[in-house]
Amino acid sequence: MISKPSTSTALTPESEPNAPLLPGASVGDIVTVRLTLTPENGFVPENLFDSSGTISFVLGWGNYLPAIHELVTGMKVGDHVENLSIDAGFGKRNSDMVIEVPKSNLKKIKTMDKIVEGATLNLQGDIHVLVVKVTKDTIVVDANHPLAGSSYSCSLTVLNIDRMPTNKLEYTDIQDKESQEESPFEIATFAMGCFWGVELAFMRTPGVVGTRAGYTQGVVADPSYQEVCQGDTKHREAVLVVYDSRVVSYERLLAVYSERLIATASQYKIDLFKEEDEESLQYKHGIYFHNNEQRRLAEEFLASNVHRYEEVEVLKSAVFYEAEEEHQQYLYKGGQASRKNARETIRCYG
Repeated sequence: MISKPSTSTALTPESEPNAPLLPGASVGDIVTVRLTLTPENGFVPENLFDSSGTISFVLGWGNYLPAIHELVTGMKVGDHVENLSIDAGFGKRNSDMVIEVPKSNLKKIKTMDKIVEGATLNLQGDIHVLVVKVTKDTIVVDANHPLAGSSYSCSLTVLNIDRMPTNKLEYTDIQDKESQEESPFEIATFAMGCFWGVELAFMRTPGVVGTRAGYTQGVVADPSYQEVCQGDTKHREAVLVVYDSRVVSYERLLAVYSERLIATASQYKIDLFKEEDEESLQYKHGIYFHNNEQRRLAEEFLASNVHRYEEVEVLKSAVFYEAEEEHQQYLYKGGQASRKNARETIRCYG
């Protein structure tokens, strides 16, 4: 379930120098940093995430590098590091994973002459190891990731720390404008079948600072993926989006949602012989509004007929339970780019 840390006034770079400082950044805070990452020691990274400029993210919610989250935790507005070497995300090299194996243990291999330095062996369990040395009686293999030990030189300045707007996690009809505008950050929730593809689409959208895959609109507390798949909990797979309303509008998020509807339309077929109550709620398409303005815009979206590719429900947002870690930012972890404005085809059902 989305946690609700205590809220407090955000400290901005323009705050009075003698003003009391907020505690350092902690998990769930929205952190804005100025960042420059420079690959070290010949490391050539894939261009999967934004590595320079001003970026904002929810601390502890993934995206970018785990080392960035670890570094920023506890930092305060104005804190700065320069040319700090950080892990590139592949872990440190482990000498225990370099193993010398007697050739006598490899009697089943009939092509021993092809095992040479630089060759890759595929072991049981689909484990790939690199042959680094061959002697008369042994071979030495390295089971480290090929990029283990890679690093970036990181220069980073914390520009701002905002608290998560926990009062907006579920629907509210409060009309007090001052209360609604206490934070520029808003929350939206969408369901579109499998949550992986639409999550990556939102991660790529400028102004989106955080996403979580999870389950909502159900009748059971804290469900597991297996329970949701069984259908009894009535939950939908959904994505919770935290966005900066100064940068991106709710209308733009609806447009991104529409683009994914169009892109995946052929993957959802109508079954004329299916009974109405057989519909899978797990993969139901839905827009779950957090305030009346979102409701109005969602209803206008439906009226525009861009939803013709799939039936879309519009309901009040409800309690959102985070999915298991293996589902979080699944496609990004699998090597698909989450850079802002990335246009590579999203390879996913849903």
